[in-house]
Amino acid sequence: MNRLHHLDPYLVRTLIHDIVTVAQRGWTPEDLKHVLGPASCAVLEKAAPQVPARTDVVKIRQAWLSFRPTDMELSLASTITERTVTSWMTKIYRLPFLRDAEVISTVQPHFKDPKQKKMHDKIQGLLAKAESTQFEDEADALIAKAQKLRQQYRIDSVLEELENSLEEVIALRVRISAPWVKHQLSLLSSVAYANGGTAVLLSDFGICTVMATRDDAEHIVDLFHSLNRQRAWFMKNSDGAKLAAEDGETASYRRSFILAYASKIRELLHDANVTAAQTHDASTANAAANQDNNDSEQRSYAITSRALPALARRQTQAEDALHDLFPNLSSMNLSMNHMRGIIDGVDAAERSHLGGDKSGIHTGRNQLAS
Repeated sequence: MNRLHHLDPYLVRTLIHDIVTVAQRGWTPEDLKHVLGPASCAVLEKAAPQVPARTDVVKIRQAWLSFRPTDMELSLASTITERTVTSWMTKIYRLPFLRDAEVISTVQPHFKDPKQKKMHDKIQGLLAKAESTQFEDEADALIAKAQKLRQQYRIDSVLEELENSLEEVIALRVRISAPWVKHQLSLLSSVAYANGGTAVLLSDFGICTVMATRDDAEHIVDLFHSLNRQRAWFMKNSDGAKLAAEDGETASYRRSFILAYASKIRELLHDANVTAAQTHDASTANAAANQDNNDSEQRSYAITSRALPALARRQTQAEDALHDLFPNLSSMNLSMNHMRGIIDGVDAAERSHLGGDKSGIHTGRNQLAS
């Protein structure tokens, strides 16, 4: 079925040629859908069979071979005009090489053993309750417990497999929607840094990559999407947002809000990581109350002298991998100049549920912000 029959065939062929060209530069169909919009799916589907033979990057080839747009997305083909096509071609000309193509992966939970899956499910259950409860104190308690469990699991996994603790670093693509892409990147970077990873913006169109071990990377992406959705809800529904709109200062307010929110989240996650090891130490001591005290002391020493440094090396490993791929990275300086936006951003971060999207709970703030 030719869904593009109403368009100039030459124009369509030219667009498909351009799509295949950027696919060779590391762009997946999901990346291009993010840049061009869901109406582009009919064209991307038409271009997909031509990509595998023209790229030797396995992950990119697999992404195009497995691309399956929904019927709803394909139905949008009728809305494409020749002006739309030319605007897409203009955007495509601006797309850079994505240097993470060789190491990108897909988000797919991978459990090494039943213990890991059990812990994952337990944490997600706590986060699901935190997302759905209407009582802030209860949510805070659930989140704190989930954070501690996660960090304790990371410590245990490192102690049990210390010889193999330097797992392979992978890259996961994250797509951030405009506006204020660079400001939202600051939140992604905060989440990544607190969880053994690092993040970089690949394109001004909002294509980012997170680099970390698989387990850490998947958690980073999941947590970022949850927090960013909550951030959007708070930012649009706070009293300060209404006052800023009345004063014609919405843009300044929102930029300051996002940066303040990201900064506070970074602090909260760091504090949670620091206290998690202490809590784990105490729980280990209680569990060993009926055992030899020397065993308990050895366990405590192992946590502080071996596990935590090993987790720190994961961070270093991720940063080294990033700099190997992108040796000429530059930093960004973003400023906050709206005091009410700063105050509201910090307040929103303190009230956010530090949970993820994998729980499948999308109620309340989640639903309103999506």
